[in-house]
Amino acid sequence: MTLRPVAPARTPLAVAAAALGLVALLAGCAGTGPTPGRPPAEIVREAVVSTAAAGPSHATVAGQTAVMGQAIPLNGSGVVDVLHQAADMTLQVPSLGAVRVVFSGGTLDAQLPPAAAGVIGAISGGKSWVSVDVNRLAQSGYGAPLGALGVGTTDNPAQQLGYLKAISDTTREVGPEQIDGVDTTHYAGAVDLDKVPGADDPSTKPAVDRLKAQLGSSLLPVDVWVDGGGKLRRVGQTVTVKPQPGAAAASPTTSTTTITFSDVGSAPAVVPPPADQVTDVSSLLPG
Repeated sequence: MTLRPVAPARTPLAVAAAALGLVALLAGCAGTGPTPGRPPAEIVREAVVSTAAAGPSHATVAGQTAVMGQAIPLNGSGVVDVLHQAADMTLQVPSLGAVRVVFSGGTLDAQLPPAAAGVIGAISGGKSWVSVDVNRLAQSGYGAPLGALGVGTTDNPAQQLGYLKAISDTTREVGPEQIDGVDTTHYAGAVDLDKVPGADDPSTKPAVDRLKAQLGSSLLPVDVWVDGGGKLRRVGQTVTVKPQPGAAAASPTTSTTTITFSDVGSAPAVVPPPADQVTDVSSLLPG
């Protein structure tokens, strides 16, 4: 469910990266409701598939990233379309206000508020949106918190949450809990990064290996809440990423994020911003 060196929260690319790290929790890929007596890991995998097949859903995000002693809270809401690997979220960012981020394919588009107009205007040529290539972002020094949440290839973060399909068979049932008045079952487990899609694919294996190195483990802890209809209601993580060798930041980065779904299958489609309103700033990333 890390910038090099980590920039202040009001830096546009830092905000975009932190936002991506949050949205990168979204899960994805099609089914039926959970069957009593089935292993918890199977129930979670089926919920990922079923939620994606249902179509776009509304989602709220709450989280915080602690970087170099600075806590950056991010809270917001929007639409997630796991099947089409797309998301459109508006996040409330300290010192900036509302920041809209749209994920489609391998691109992150960000529309920053007036508070960032001075900085963004200098690099966007007056256009209201900037975009970055997700792969370039993950490979740059800005990518460590993204890797902690499954982002590390040219694929959209929603696709990376196909990682939940590799949740370990040791996943356990925590028990019944209500979310926004809806009865759910809480499961706790860990994604086995050696079994995620692309773990052995030459084009994506380096990203998976980089993520394991950052975590210092092949297991990515995750909590999942599934409703009675077999759909995801909430996905949460607390992840600590080790400093990269040679990075200016000597302390680890910890991200706590929660995505809560509602109106599963009933939200509008995600539409990227018009191309003539977007400036690609991927070339400005280091690395």
